Amino acid sequence: MNTSSIRIIGGRNKSYRIVFRASPDLRPTSDRAKETLFSWLQFEIENKSCLDLFAGTGGLGLEALSRGAKHVTFVEKEKVLHLNILKNINRLGHKNNIEIIHNDAFRWLKTNKRTFDYIFLDPPFDKVEYTGLLSKIYESKIINDGGKVFLETNKQAKLKLSDSRKILKNKIIGDVRLMILQ
Repeated sequence: MNTSSIRIIGGRNKSYRIVFRASPDLRPTSDRAKETLFSWLQFEIENKSCLDLFAGTGGLGLEALSRGAKHVTFVEKEKVLHLNILKNINRLGHKNNIEIIHNDAFRWLKTNKRTFDYIFLDPPFDKVEYTGLLSKIYESKIINDGGKVFLETNKQAKLKLSDSRKILKNKIIGDVRLMILQ
């Protein structure tokens, strides 16, 4: 088994290593991208409700918990990754303020009733059409008033936003584009 790891870069679990089985389909958010995202959100994330959709390693949700988020829901369809998130949550002791769901993100969106302040979207780059994904997110009404969506795409991704949506932050790091949308 080929393993890899990423680390939590800030907060109470700073430097904790999230170990996972390496896979060509899995592309965790880089430390540099996480540093950028959480510097954008550093004064906002505490006591907020977050969704790590397409959770993968769970790195974004675990980072949010480490920095004081009051609740994180992780949605991951791959069983091995889902179990790995559960293992890391148990090791870190975040039992009361999390929900881990083993389901396809699009299927889950149709049945979910919870709302969130922040949604982290880091789907597999070549398997998701971003404009359609964002439409489904907004149609599902899972974002609280004033809530924000973090989207990580490849830098060439085409994205059409409705007139009512704004890009608050936008940065390219290597081959990746990071955006905060409202």
